[in-house]
Amino acid sequence: MNFVVFNNKLISSNDINLTNKNRGFLYGDGFFESIKIFNQSPFNFNNHYNRIELSAVFLGLEFSLSKQELLIKLTELIHSNKLVNGSIRITIFRDSDGKYYPNSNESSYIITSLNDQNSSFQKNNRLSLGVYDDNLKSKSKLSNIKSLNSLLYVLASKYAKINGFDDVLLLNSSNSIIESTNSNLFLKVNDVVYTPPLSEGCVDGSMRKILIPIIEKEYKLTYKSLQIKDLLESDEVILSNAISGIKKVTLFKEREYNDESLYNYLLKSINNLI
Repeated sequence: MNFVVFNNKLISSNDINLTNKNRGFLYGDGFFESIKIFNQSPFNFNNHYNRIELSAVFLGLEFSLSKQELLIKLTELIHSNKLVNGSIRITIFRDSDGKYYPNSNESSYIITSLNDQNSSFQKNNRLSLGVYDDNLKSKSKLSNIKSLNSLLYVLASKYAKINGFDDVLLLNSSNSIIESTNSNLFLKVNDVVYTPPLSEGCVDGSMRKILIPIIEKEYKLTYKSLQIKDLLESDEVILSNAISGIKKVTLFKEREYNDESLYNYLLKSINNLI
């Protein structure tokens, strides 16, 4: 039997009862958090919880679980599902009637889990990258959170699949490159690493938060708006994600990347944190 946590209760995944008035379903009124699990322990939990708090405040949602209370619920689910390595998703949504204007700001949440055999972040091999520019992402604080409205990422992922890319880059309303469908972006040129600032509209990634001080120990880190030419002139292109860790890009347009110095340094550093 597979278990989930639904509003503080551990229940069978078959017993989830969501009404047709669910605001997450109707309006995407909520957000989610994905957390990697290693050796039955949530990786980078403090950063994840801080982002949960910030997202709830920004959306005006009442989320009452303290950091310790949430950790207890995660641990209960991990043990019940016999999860050693894998991932957990926390979905939080406004739990009230009303149309666009809600009747209250009380929230409900669901915690689900997935099993994985890997006990550390793994190296990737080939990763080809394209550009999705059919729809642009706004430069706003809403763009920094992991909203339940993920249509842009769905359409971009479909575009990547149809066109034979492993992932695609997204552009903001100024036509600057900000992120991929599920990852933050870092470029290395010589001993300088570049990444877009949050003001450009990228997600405030939890893995990004870990990597920034690690990068600053060995490289000069610069925040800047990125263009296609910046990727073509880079020595390395790195994608970061809470679940997959970091990935090296091997091909973008006609540019092949062979330098792995930053990638190897970051992969070793984050695996040392497990």
